Amino acid sequence: MSPVIQYNDESSHTGDNNFAALTNLETAIEHVKTACRDATILVDILEDLADYITAHPEREIVGLEKKLERGARHDLFNRARFLKNKFARRVAKNQMSLTEQHVYIQILSAINTTWYQLIHPMIVSGAANHEIDQLILDELIKPVHQAIVRFDHTITTELVSGMLYFLTGKCHLIWDAEC
Repeated sequence: MSPVIQYNDESSHTGDNNFAALTNLETAIEHVKTACRDATILVDILEDLADYITAHPEREIVGLEKKLERGARHDLFNRARFLKNKFARRVAKNQMSLTEQHVYIQILSAINTTWYQLIHPMIVSGAANHEIDQLILDELIKPVHQAIVRFDHTITTELVSGMLYFLTGKCHLIWDAEC
């Protein structure tokens, strides 16, 4: 029988814990959860989230498969499509939760920033796919998952991957070197 890990809701949601100091993303999520308890900023949150859940206005709409194909990553398509759709269903399910929507804004923004600061430059420089995949895991998937799982233990690394592919499908992330 494997051990059962118990979570103390108070300490795991307030930032008061015996773990490492909170990252900037974790701190932002904690502030979002606190601020949204009594918030009346629904319109602003919906507009901010709409920036990420709609297609990028300055890029050609070609979809997830074509984006991956242009980046010579067609090998990722089946898994990417599945995970992208999984995240899209979660966004739709939580569309009435101010807190969830605001947290999604923070996470999608962090993914977008990490992509263009660390990962896309490696793609442009011609790094091998396995190096890019490792960078995505180490610098994007793991840190984002670590930041969010403290506040929502139902978030998995696959859901974070789904967010990455969701942004790709909406033309926010570019997988090829020609941009």
